Amino acid sequence: MFGVLQSFYTISDHPHIHFANSDYKWSLKYIVSVQSFGVVVGSIAPIFRFFTSIGHYSFSKKWSKNQLNVFRVEKHWTQTLQQWKRSHIHSQIPGHHFKIVSHKVKNIFLDFCIALHIGILIICKIICLIPRAFLILLSCCWYLFKLCLKKSKMMANVSTSNVSPNIEEYTRYVVQIEKDAKLSNRILRNKLHSIIQLLDTSERKGPQNLVKLLEKSTGFNGVVKFDNDQVPPLYPKETHNSWSLVVVTLTSIAIALLNIANGHFNELLAGMREGLQFLRHFEQCFDVYGDLIKSRKAARCVWTEVELYHTWLQIDLQKKDRKEKSSKEVLKWLGDQATKIVIRFESSKNTSIDNSPYKFILASSMYRISQTIVLECNEQENLPNDEELFEWISVMVADILSACFTNLPRVIRMKSHHHAVEKR
Repeated sequence: MFGVLQSFYTISDHPHIHFANSDYKWSLKYIVSVQSFGVVVGSIAPIFRFFTSIGHYSFSKKWSKNQLNVFRVEKHWTQTLQQWKRSHIHSQIPGHHFKIVSHKVKNIFLDFCIALHIGILIICKIICLIPRAFLILLSCCWYLFKLCLKKSKMMANVSTSNVSPNIEEYTRYVVQIEKDAKLSNRILRNKLHSIIQLLDTSERKGPQNLVKLLEKSTGFNGVVKFDNDQVPPLYPKETHNSWSLVVVTLTSIAIALLNIANGHFNELLAGMREGLQFLRHFEQCFDVYGDLIKSRKAARCVWTEVELYHTWLQIDLQKKDRKEKSSKEVLKWLGDQATKIVIRFESSKNTSIDNSPYKFILASSMYRISQTIVLECNEQENLPNDEELFEWISVMVADILSACFTNLPRVIRMKSHHHAVEKR
Protein backbone atom coordinates (compact mmCIF):
# COMPACT_ATOMS: atom_id res chain seq x y z
CA MET A 1 0.00 0.00 0.00
CA PHE A 2 2.85 2.36 0.84
CA GLY A 3 4.45 1.53 -2.52
CA VAL A 4 1.26 2.56 -4.30
CA LEU A 5 1.12 5.86 -2.42
CA GLN A 6 4.77 6.52 -3.27
CA SER A 7 4.09 5.79 -6.96
CA PHE A 8 1.13 8.16 -6.96
CA TYR A 9 3.27 10.82 -5.31
CA THR A 10 6.08 10.39 -7.81
CA ILE A 11 3.77 10.59 -10.81
CA SER A 12 1.63 13.47 -9.54
CA ASP A 13 4.40 15.57 -7.98
CA HIS A 14 6.83 15.15 -10.88
CA PRO A 15 4.72 15.13 -14.05
CA HIS A 16 7.73 16.19 -16.10
CA ILE A 17 9.50 12.84 -15.51
CA HIS A 18 9.93 10.92 -18.72
CA PHE A 19 10.14 7.18 -18.93
CA ALA A 20 12.44 7.07 -21.93
CA ASN A 21 15.22 5.43 -19.91
CA SER A 22 12.96 2.49 -19.12
CA ASP A 23 12.53 -0.51 -21.41
CA TYR A 24 8.77 -0.08 -21.05
CA LYS A 25 9.01 3.57 -22.21
CA TRP A 26 5.63 5.29 -22.55
CA SER A 27 3.65 2.26 -21.18
CA LEU A 28 5.27 2.48 -17.73
CA LYS A 29 2.77 5.06 -16.53
CA TYR A 30 -0.16 2.82 -17.49
CA ILE A 31 1.47 -0.21 -15.88
CA VAL A 32 1.88 1.67 -12.61
CA SER A 33 -1.71 2.91 -12.80
CA VAL A 34 -3.15 -0.57 -13.46
CA GLN A 35 -1.08 -2.18 -10.69
CA SER A 36 -2.00 0.59 -8.27
CA PHE A 37 -5.67 0.14 -9.09
CA GLY A 38 -5.36 -3.61 -8.41
CA VAL A 39 -3.69 -2.99 -5.05
CA VAL A 40 -6.41 -0.51 -4.06
CA VAL A 41 -9.19 -2.94 -5.04
CA GLY A 42 -7.43 -5.76 -3.18
CA SER A 43 -7.18 -3.61 -0.06
CA ILE A 44 -10.92 -2.98 0.15
CA ALA A 45 -11.79 -6.36 1.70
CA PRO A 46 -9.07 -6.22 4.43
CA ILE A 47 -10.09 -2.68 5.32
CA PHE A 48 -13.74 -3.70 5.68
CA ARG A 49 -12.72 -6.72 7.78
CA PHE A 50 -10.66 -4.41 9.96
CA PHE A 51 -13.57 -2.06 10.61
CA THR A 52 -15.91 -5.01 11.13
CA SER A 53 -13.61 -6.43 13.81
CA ILE A 54 -13.83 -3.14 15.65
CA GLY A 55 -17.58 -3.52 15.98
CA HIS A 56 -17.30 -7.12 17.19
CA TYR A 57 -15.92 -6.23 20.61
CA SER A 58 -16.57 -3.74 23.37
CA PHE A 59 -13.07 -2.67 24.34
CA SER A 60 -12.49 -1.74 27.94
CA LYS A 61 -9.71 0.35 29.47
CA LYS A 62 -8.18 -2.75 31.01
CA TRP A 63 -8.11 -4.50 27.62
CA SER A 64 -6.49 -1.45 25.97
CA LYS A 65 -3.84 -1.29 28.69
CA ASN A 66 -3.05 -5.00 28.35
CA GLN A 67 -2.74 -4.73 24.57
CA LEU A 68 -0.23 -1.88 24.84
CA ASN A 69 1.83 -3.83 27.37
CA VAL A 70 3.93 -5.89 24.95
CA PHE A 71 5.82 -7.65 27.77
CA ARG A 72 2.66 -9.19 29.19
CA VAL A 73 2.33 -12.84 28.07
CA GLU A 74 -0.96 -14.59 28.78
CA LYS A 75 -0.93 -17.97 30.49
CA HIS A 76 -2.59 -19.86 27.65
CA TRP A 77 0.46 -19.30 25.42
CA THR A 78 2.74 -21.40 27.63
CA GLN A 79 0.19 -23.57 29.41
CA THR A 80 1.00 -26.78 27.51
CA LEU A 81 4.74 -26.39 27.99
CA GLN A 82 4.22 -25.77 31.71
CA GLN A 83 2.13 -28.94 31.96
CA TRP A 84 4.87 -30.94 30.24
CA LYS A 85 7.36 -29.51 32.68
CA ARG A 86 5.31 -30.51 35.73
CA SER A 87 4.55 -34.00 34.42
CA HIS A 88 6.88 -36.92 35.10
CA ILE A 89 8.04 -39.06 32.19
CA HIS A 90 8.03 -42.78 32.99
CA SER A 91 11.20 -43.90 31.25
CA GLN A 92 13.17 -47.15 31.26
CA ILE A 93 16.36 -45.42 32.41
CA PRO A 94 17.99 -47.58 35.10
CA GLY A 95 19.18 -46.07 38.35
CA HIS A 96 17.73 -43.36 40.54
CA HIS A 97 20.57 -40.90 39.80
CA PHE A 98 20.16 -41.13 36.02
CA LYS A 99 16.40 -40.57 36.35
CA ILE A 100 17.04 -37.36 38.30
CA VAL A 101 19.53 -36.19 35.66
CA SER A 102 17.10 -36.94 32.80
CA HIS A 103 14.33 -35.06 34.64
CA LYS A 104 16.56 -32.00 35.08
CA VAL A 105 17.66 -32.11 31.45
CA LYS A 106 14.02 -32.26 30.39
CA ASN A 107 13.17 -29.23 32.56
CA ILE A 108 16.14 -27.25 31.22
CA PHE A 109 15.09 -27.98 27.65
CA LEU A 110 11.48 -27.00 28.35
CA ASP A 111 12.63 -23.81 30.12
CA PHE A 112 14.57 -22.91 26.99
CA CYS A 113 11.50 -23.61 24.83
CA ILE A 114 9.31 -21.47 27.11
CA ALA A 115 11.80 -18.60 27.03
CA LEU A 116 12.12 -18.84 23.25
CA HIS A 117 8.34 -18.92 22.90
CA ILE A 118 7.94 -15.86 25.13
CA GLY A 119 10.62 -14.02 23.19
CA ILE A 120 8.92 -14.70 19.86
CA LEU A 121 5.58 -13.56 21.32
CA ILE A 122 7.08 -10.31 22.56
CA ILE A 123 8.64 -9.63 19.14
CA CYS A 124 5.29 -10.31 17.45
CA LYS A 125 3.53 -7.99 19.91
CA ILE A 126 6.05 -5.22 19.23
CA ILE A 127 5.46 -5.61 15.49
CA CYS A 128 1.69 -5.46 16.05
CA LEU A 129 1.94 -2.48 18.42
CA ILE A 130 1.29 0.15 15.70
CA PRO A 131 -1.93 -1.40 14.30
CA ARG A 132 -3.14 -2.15 17.83
CA ALA A 133 -2.53 1.42 18.94
CA PHE A 134 -4.36 2.64 15.83
CA LEU A 135 -7.25 0.27 16.63
CA ILE A 136 -7.49 1.55 20.21
CA LEU A 137 -7.34 5.17 19.03
CA LEU A 138 -10.02 4.51 16.42
CA SER A 139 -12.28 2.77 18.96
CA CYS A 140 -11.88 5.72 21.36
CA CYS A 141 -12.81 8.15 18.60
CA TRP A 142 -15.84 6.06 17.72
CA TYR A 143 -16.88 5.98 21.38
CA LEU A 144 -16.58 9.77 21.65
CA PHE A 145 -18.51 10.18 18.41
CA LYS A 146 -21.36 8.05 19.70
CA LEU A 147 -21.30 9.94 22.98
CA CYS A 148 -21.67 13.24 21.16
CA LEU A 149 -24.54 11.89 19.09
CA LYS A 150 -26.32 10.69 22.20
CA LYS A 151 -25.99 14.05 23.85
CA SER A 152 -27.33 15.84 20.77
CA LYS A 153 -30.25 13.37 20.61
CA MET A 154 -29.34 12.45 17.05
CA MET A 155 -28.91 8.79 17.90
CA ALA A 156 -31.12 6.49 19.94
CA ASN A 157 -29.75 5.55 23.29
CA VAL A 158 -28.71 1.96 23.10
CA SER A 159 -27.69 1.01 26.61
CA THR A 160 -27.22 -2.28 28.33
CA SER A 161 -30.64 -1.91 29.91
CA ASN A 162 -32.21 -2.36 26.48
CA VAL A 163 -30.47 -5.68 25.93
CA SER A 164 -33.01 -8.44 26.06
CA PRO A 165 -32.78 -11.14 28.74
CA ASN A 166 -32.17 -13.69 25.99
CA ILE A 167 -28.95 -11.92 24.97
CA GLU A 168 -27.70 -11.89 28.56
CA GLU A 169 -28.55 -15.57 28.84
CA TYR A 170 -26.58 -16.59 25.73
CA THR A 171 -23.62 -14.31 26.55
CA ARG A 172 -22.25 -16.74 29.14
CA TYR A 173 -21.99 -19.47 26.49
CA VAL A 174 -19.58 -17.43 24.33
CA VAL A 175 -16.06 -18.86 24.42
CA GLN A 176 -13.55 -15.99 24.80
CA ILE A 177 -9.80 -16.36 25.14
CA GLU A 178 -9.40 -12.88 26.53
CA LYS A 179 -11.96 -12.05 29.21
CA ASP A 180 -11.48 -8.30 28.90
CA ALA A 181 -12.50 -8.17 25.21
CA LYS A 182 -16.24 -8.77 25.39
CA LEU A 183 -18.53 -9.06 22.41
CA SER A 184 -20.55 -5.98 21.54
CA ASN A 185 -24.32 -5.88 21.92
CA ARG A 186 -24.77 -5.62 18.15
CA ILE A 187 -22.94 -8.89 17.57
CA LEU A 188 -24.87 -10.57 20.37
CA ARG A 189 -28.17 -9.42 18.87
CA ASN A 190 -27.15 -10.75 15.44
CA LYS A 191 -26.05 -14.09 16.88
CA LEU A 192 -29.26 -14.38 18.90
CA HIS A 193 -31.27 -13.70 15.75
CA SER A 194 -29.32 -16.44 13.95
CA ILE A 195 -29.98 -18.91 16.78
CA ILE A 196 -33.70 -18.14 16.80
CA GLN A 197 -33.83 -18.45 13.01
CA LEU A 198 -32.02 -21.80 13.18
CA LEU A 199 -34.44 -23.10 15.82
CA ASP A 200 -37.44 -21.98 13.76
CA THR A 201 -36.00 -23.66 10.66
CA SER A 202 -35.37 -26.90 12.57
CA GLU A 203 -38.98 -26.88 13.80
CA ARG A 204 -40.37 -26.34 10.32
CA LYS A 205 -38.00 -28.75 8.55
CA GLY A 206 -37.70 -31.39 11.24
CA PRO A 207 -37.41 -35.14 10.62
CA GLN A 208 -41.09 -35.56 9.75
CA ASN A 209 -40.62 -39.03 8.27
CA LEU A 210 -38.79 -40.19 11.39
CA VAL A 211 -41.54 -38.79 13.62
CA LYS A 212 -44.15 -40.57 11.54
CA LEU A 213 -42.24 -43.84 11.93
CA LEU A 214 -41.82 -43.37 15.70
CA GLU A 215 -45.56 -42.86 16.08
CA LYS A 216 -46.01 -46.55 15.23
CA SER A 217 -44.12 -47.56 18.36
CA THR A 218 -46.20 -49.29 21.04
CA GLY A 219 -43.44 -49.56 23.63
CA PHE A 220 -40.07 -51.25 23.84
CA ASN A 221 -41.16 -54.78 22.95
CA GLY A 222 -39.24 -54.67 19.67
CA VAL A 223 -35.96 -54.44 21.58
CA VAL A 224 -36.56 -57.98 22.89
CA LYS A 225 -38.43 -59.59 20.01
CA PHE A 226 -35.82 -59.17 17.25
CA ASP A 227 -33.57 -61.87 18.74
CA ASN A 228 -34.45 -65.28 20.19
CA ASP A 229 -32.11 -67.59 22.09
CA GLN A 230 -33.83 -70.62 20.53
CA VAL A 231 -32.16 -69.80 17.21
CA PRO A 232 -28.83 -71.67 17.19
CA PRO A 233 -25.80 -69.63 16.09
CA LEU A 234 -24.23 -70.36 12.73
CA TYR A 235 -20.74 -69.77 14.10
CA PRO A 236 -19.37 -70.57 17.57
CA LYS A 237 -18.23 -67.01 18.15
CA GLU A 238 -21.12 -64.64 17.47
CA THR A 239 -20.63 -60.97 16.68
CA HIS A 240 -22.10 -58.05 18.61
CA ASN A 241 -25.25 -56.38 17.35
CA SER A 242 -25.50 -52.62 17.13
CA TRP A 243 -28.69 -50.57 16.88
CA SER A 244 -27.98 -49.57 13.31
CA LEU A 245 -27.22 -53.16 12.23
CA VAL A 246 -30.49 -54.47 13.70
CA VAL A 247 -32.75 -51.81 12.15
CA VAL A 248 -30.98 -52.05 8.77
CA THR A 249 -31.42 -55.84 8.77
CA LEU A 250 -35.11 -55.51 9.68
CA THR A 251 -35.57 -52.96 6.91
CA SER A 252 -33.94 -55.34 4.42
CA ILE A 253 -36.37 -58.08 5.46
CA ALA A 254 -39.31 -55.68 5.06
CA ILE A 255 -38.17 -54.73 1.55
CA ALA A 256 -37.99 -58.42 0.58
CA LEU A 257 -41.78 -58.67 1.08
CA LEU A 258 -43.04 -57.97 -2.43
CA ASN A 259 -46.81 -57.71 -1.94
CA ILE A 260 -46.53 -54.27 -0.37
CA ALA A 261 -47.44 -50.90 -1.85
CA ASN A 262 -44.50 -48.71 -2.87
CA GLY A 263 -45.74 -45.90 -0.63
CA HIS A 264 -45.16 -47.99 2.50
CA PHE A 265 -41.65 -48.87 1.31
CA ASN A 266 -40.78 -45.24 0.70
CA GLU A 267 -42.11 -44.15 4.10
CA LEU A 268 -40.05 -46.78 5.90
CA LEU A 269 -36.89 -45.93 3.94
CA ALA A 270 -37.37 -42.19 4.52
CA GLY A 271 -37.86 -42.68 8.25
CA MET A 272 -34.84 -44.99 8.44
CA ARG A 273 -32.70 -42.51 6.50
CA GLU A 274 -33.40 -39.78 9.05
CA GLY A 275 -33.17 -42.15 12.03
CA LEU A 276 -29.75 -43.53 11.10
CA GLN A 277 -28.29 -40.02 11.20
CA PHE A 278 -29.11 -39.88 14.90
CA LEU A 279 -28.24 -43.51 15.63
CA ARG A 280 -24.68 -43.02 14.42
CA HIS A 281 -24.14 -40.21 16.94
CA PHE A 282 -25.58 -42.34 19.75
CA GLU A 283 -23.42 -45.35 18.89
CA GLN A 284 -20.32 -43.19 18.62
CA CYS A 285 -20.91 -41.81 22.12
CA PHE A 286 -21.68 -45.12 23.84
CA ASP A 287 -19.20 -47.36 22.03
CA VAL A 288 -16.31 -46.14 24.16
CA TYR A 289 -14.18 -49.28 23.83
CA GLY A 290 -14.85 -49.79 20.11
CA ASP A 291 -16.57 -53.18 20.46
CA LEU A 292 -19.19 -52.30 17.84
CA ILE A 293 -16.98 -50.65 15.23
CA LYS A 294 -17.17 -53.58 12.80
CA SER A 295 -20.91 -53.91 13.29
CA ARG A 296 -21.46 -50.18 12.70
CA LYS A 297 -19.28 -50.17 9.59
CA ALA A 298 -21.12 -53.19 8.20
CA ALA A 299 -24.49 -51.50 8.70
CA ARG A 300 -23.24 -48.28 7.08
CA CYS A 301 -21.87 -50.16 4.06
CA VAL A 302 -24.99 -52.23 3.38
CA TRP A 303 -27.46 -49.39 4.02
CA THR A 304 -26.44 -47.56 0.85
CA GLU A 305 -27.03 -50.76 -1.09
CA VAL A 306 -30.42 -51.38 0.54
CA GLU A 307 -31.66 -47.81 0.13
CA LEU A 308 -30.57 -47.15 -3.45
CA TYR A 309 -30.67 -50.53 -5.16
CA HIS A 310 -32.99 -52.55 -2.87
CA THR A 311 -30.32 -55.25 -2.66
CA TRP A 312 -28.62 -56.91 0.29
CA LEU A 313 -25.04 -58.04 -0.30
CA GLN A 314 -25.74 -57.87 -4.06
CA ILE A 315 -28.81 -60.10 -3.64
CA ASP A 316 -31.93 -58.63 -5.25
CA LEU A 317 -34.52 -58.29 -2.49
CA GLN A 318 -37.39 -57.57 -4.90
CA LYS A 319 -36.87 -60.28 -7.46
CA LYS A 320 -40.15 -60.86 -9.31
CA ASP A 321 -39.89 -64.67 -9.34
CA ARG A 322 -40.52 -64.65 -5.56
CA LYS A 323 -43.76 -62.67 -5.81
CA GLU A 324 -45.92 -65.77 -5.41
CA LYS A 325 -44.04 -66.96 -2.32
CA SER A 326 -45.48 -66.54 1.15
CA SER A 327 -43.88 -64.37 3.80
CA LYS A 328 -42.58 -67.45 5.62
CA GLU A 329 -40.92 -68.72 2.46
CA VAL A 330 -39.29 -65.33 1.93
CA LEU A 331 -37.89 -65.41 5.46
CA LYS A 332 -36.59 -68.94 4.89
CA TRP A 333 -34.97 -67.82 1.63
CA LEU A 334 -33.21 -64.94 3.40
CA GLY A 335 -31.98 -67.32 6.10
CA ASP A 336 -30.63 -69.71 3.44
CA GLN A 337 -28.77 -66.89 1.69
CA ALA A 338 -27.20 -65.84 4.99
CA THR A 339 -26.25 -69.47 5.74
CA LYS A 340 -24.45 -69.78 2.40
CA ILE A 341 -22.35 -66.70 3.16
CA VAL A 342 -21.38 -68.05 6.59
CA ILE A 343 -20.52 -71.45 5.13
CA ARG A 344 -18.24 -69.79 2.58
CA PHE A 345 -16.59 -67.93 5.43
CA GLU A 346 -16.05 -71.14 7.42
CA SER A 347 -14.54 -72.91 4.42
CA SER A 348 -12.07 -70.09 3.79
CA LYS A 349 -8.55 -70.24 5.16
CA ASN A 350 -9.02 -67.19 7.35
CA THR A 351 -11.45 -68.28 10.10
CA SER A 352 -10.92 -65.35 12.44
CA ILE A 353 -13.89 -63.08 12.99
CA ASP A 354 -11.61 -60.14 13.76
CA ASN A 355 -10.20 -60.27 10.22
CA SER A 356 -13.43 -61.26 8.46
CA PRO A 357 -15.17 -59.00 5.96
CA TYR A 358 -18.36 -57.24 6.94
CA LYS A 359 -20.36 -59.80 4.94
CA PHE A 360 -20.06 -62.34 7.78
CA ILE A 361 -21.43 -59.85 10.32
CA LEU A 362 -24.37 -58.98 8.07
CA ALA A 363 -25.12 -62.62 7.26
CA SER A 364 -25.02 -63.65 10.91
CA SER A 365 -27.41 -60.85 11.84
CA MET A 366 -29.76 -61.64 8.93
CA TYR A 367 -29.90 -65.34 9.86
CA ARG A 368 -30.72 -64.79 13.53
CA ILE A 369 -33.30 -62.06 12.94
CA SER A 370 -35.06 -63.82 10.03
CA GLN A 371 -35.25 -67.12 11.92
CA THR A 372 -36.50 -65.31 15.02
CA ILE A 373 -39.34 -63.86 12.94
CA VAL A 374 -40.07 -67.36 11.58
CA LEU A 375 -40.40 -68.68 15.13
CA GLU A 376 -42.67 -65.77 15.98
CA CYS A 377 -44.87 -66.57 12.98
CA ASN A 378 -45.04 -70.27 13.91
CA GLU A 379 -46.38 -69.42 17.34
CA GLN A 380 -49.39 -67.67 15.81
CA GLU A 381 -52.50 -69.56 14.78
CA ASN A 382 -52.77 -67.89 11.38
CA LEU A 383 -49.66 -67.07 9.39
CA PRO A 384 -49.48 -63.32 8.74
CA ASN A 385 -49.56 -62.09 5.17
CA ASP A 386 -47.01 -59.70 3.70
CA GLU A 387 -48.84 -56.54 4.79
CA GLU A 388 -49.26 -57.74 8.39
CA LEU A 389 -45.65 -58.87 8.60
CA PHE A 390 -44.45 -55.59 7.09
CA GLU A 391 -46.43 -53.62 9.67
CA TRP A 392 -45.12 -55.85 12.48
CA ILE A 393 -41.51 -55.27 11.35
CA SER A 394 -42.13 -51.51 11.04
CA VAL A 395 -43.44 -51.43 14.63
CA MET A 396 -40.38 -53.38 15.77
CA VAL A 397 -38.08 -50.86 14.05
CA ALA A 398 -40.01 -48.00 15.65
CA ASP A 399 -39.69 -49.64 19.09
CA ILE A 400 -35.92 -49.97 18.72
CA LEU A 401 -35.56 -46.36 17.53
CA SER A 402 -37.75 -45.15 20.41
CA ALA A 403 -35.63 -47.05 22.92
CA CYS A 404 -32.53 -45.55 21.38
CA PHE A 405 -33.94 -42.02 21.53
CA THR A 406 -34.47 -42.30 25.27
CA ASN A 407 -30.70 -41.76 25.49
CA LEU A 408 -30.92 -38.40 23.71
CA PRO A 409 -30.51 -36.23 26.88
CA ARG A 410 -27.49 -38.29 27.90
CA VAL A 411 -25.89 -37.96 24.45
CA ILE A 412 -26.41 -34.18 24.47
CA ARG A 413 -24.85 -33.98 27.92
CA MET A 414 -21.85 -36.07 26.82
CA LYS A 415 -21.35 -33.94 23.71
CA SER A 416 -21.59 -30.72 25.73
CA HIS A 417 -19.12 -31.86 28.40
CA HIS A 418 -16.34 -32.65 25.95
CA HIS A 419 -12.91 -31.39 27.05
CA ALA A 420 -12.08 -29.87 23.67
CA VAL A 421 -13.68 -26.42 23.34
CA GLU A 422 -14.02 -26.58 19.56
CA LYS A 423 -15.92 -29.90 19.78
CA ARG A 424 -18.33 -28.51 22.37
